[in-house]
Amino acid sequence: MQNFNYKRKSTILIMNFFIGIFFFILLIKYFQIQILNHQKYVNKSRRNSIRQVIQKAPRGIIYDRNGIAIVDNRPIFDLQLIPEDVNKNFDYHLFSSITEIDSNSVKLKVFNKKNNINKFKPITIKRHLSYIEMSRLNENLLSFPGMLFSELPARVYPNNCKLSHTLGYLREVNEQQISIENSVYKYGDIIGTAGIEKQYEDVLRGIDGVEFHMVDKFGRDHGIIDDEIKYNKKSGSSIQLTIDSDLQLFCEELMYGKNGALITMNPISGEIISIVSSPQFDLNSFIGPIPFSTWNNWNRDKSKPLNNRVINGYYSPGSIFKLVTAAMILENPSINHNEKINCSGNYKYYDVDMNCWNLDGHGDVNLNEAIKYSCNVYFYKLIQEFNLDDLFNMSEKMGFNKKTNIDLPNESSGIIPDKKYMNQKYTSRGWAFGNLLNFVIGQGEVITTPIQIAQFMNIIATKGETKEPKLLLNSKSKNIKVNLNDNSWKFIQQSLEDVVNQKGGTGLNTKIDKGGIVSGKTGTVENPPNEPHSWFAGYLKTEENDLLSLAIIVENGGKGSATATPMAKRVFEKYVSIKQ
Repeated sequence: MQNFNYKRKSTILIMNFFIGIFFFILLIKYFQIQILNHQKYVNKSRRNSIRQVIQKAPRGIIYDRNGIAIVDNRPIFDLQLIPEDVNKNFDYHLFSSITEIDSNSVKLKVFNKKNNINKFKPITIKRHLSYIEMSRLNENLLSFPGMLFSELPARVYPNNCKLSHTLGYLREVNEQQISIENSVYKYGDIIGTAGIEKQYEDVLRGIDGVEFHMVDKFGRDHGIIDDEIKYNKKSGSSIQLTIDSDLQLFCEELMYGKNGALITMNPISGEIISIVSSPQFDLNSFIGPIPFSTWNNWNRDKSKPLNNRVINGYYSPGSIFKLVTAAMILENPSINHNEKINCSGNYKYYDVDMNCWNLDGHGDVNLNEAIKYSCNVYFYKLIQEFNLDDLFNMSEKMGFNKKTNIDLPNESSGIIPDKKYMNQKYTSRGWAFGNLLNFVIGQGEVITTPIQIAQFMNIIATKGETKEPKLLLNSKSKNIKVNLNDNSWKFIQQSLEDVVNQKGGTGLNTKIDKGGIVSGKTGTVENPPNEPHSWFAGYLKTEENDLLSLAIIVENGGKGSATATPMAKRVFEKYVSIKQ
């Protein structure tokens, strides 16, 4: 028994001895690597390193209704440095001379990151390098250890039409967008900030990919490491708009040099065929950093080029709004719309003189003639058969005082005053029935947007069965149903046809010689001390029974019958030629 215990103790001692020897050797080797040869192995590790490379996914291409690209992509590059790889051989003076960035600023950025956990994370030094800068930096690559370029897809606009307010632009994500719960964005990402780019961000945005590259100590890329996990980038989905780029370009050229808006639509489907807010701005300015001078000029410009007048322009509708009262008259069985009302050019409401635009008067006119000649006095007298609530309710029925739900962000809803609105603005003693005399002719507190006027024409052209406006082709659009007596619709349609095609009609300048029949209504909006705004709204029915609605306003353009009408005529003629 004693002999067994002795042998057991001997075996344990021998094992402990060899274990001790093993750990002693391991300790010596650790000391050799970590202490004696530390710098040697650090230098070796720096000769070759694995670098994560983010592959930026391109956004989806945007096409017009005919498959013509109006927004595409091209790569631009950011300049970055990896703080840990920047060493004493980095030529800050040469770097500064090429990039025009203060060398001390670069040193400070690198130093602040070099001694913390983010020392391997690239820091952006300059965005959107020019081709010349990138070429010179590549030529001197060995002088800039730790330098790399980050590719970023940017938008280009290959088509001649601008569509600036509708397409919108891209900007880099901000802190708030990154910090949102479950945000898919990270620093340096771009995001749609306005227009279609913002509205369909989730569709157009791609998914970035990840690759791992072997890079030597001089920053030279030796290609992808195949045994590392990688994720391929996925491009964003392309979309097709309802826009016809041919008609769009024509409308943009027609509005050039003018302030205002022009929109054409298909009343049956709600598709927007062309849409112009003028003046426009250059979308190419948003590819790189916008110079402060350019941005400041845009914001100081009294013409407000960044404002989308189609959906945010607040305009009194002028005489176009008389059609709302016309619908009220036609739907009221106690009023005879064929009865003649005398217009002497002036109407006295208590001690207030209200003039017709024709100071000589129109003589005896019925409703059809009042619409055709745009007689104010007729409507001054007939509105007294109604109250403010009646006008408000019919206005909302026709799509005013609310958004049209066009697929663009930040649409305005306009203003149709009711009693609550007037009481808040003037108090109950500060306004009276006489305000209705202004409202009935589309002046005063009645405010609409051009897209609302275009939708109003869609409602009339389809006898109250249209769809909400849309810019995305083949997308679903909500139905709009406005119930009026069929005879009421027929009367309004015939009156609008007479405005354009009968002698004395204020829209006679819009009549086209062939290809279809135009119907519509002019509007002149007082804008003292400046010239009035010029309106025309209507629709074309072609010989093939196609419909095209239109709304145009030219700020300070003078009478609607003089400025907006011939412009509308040219648009209708262009549309007919395109269809043929």
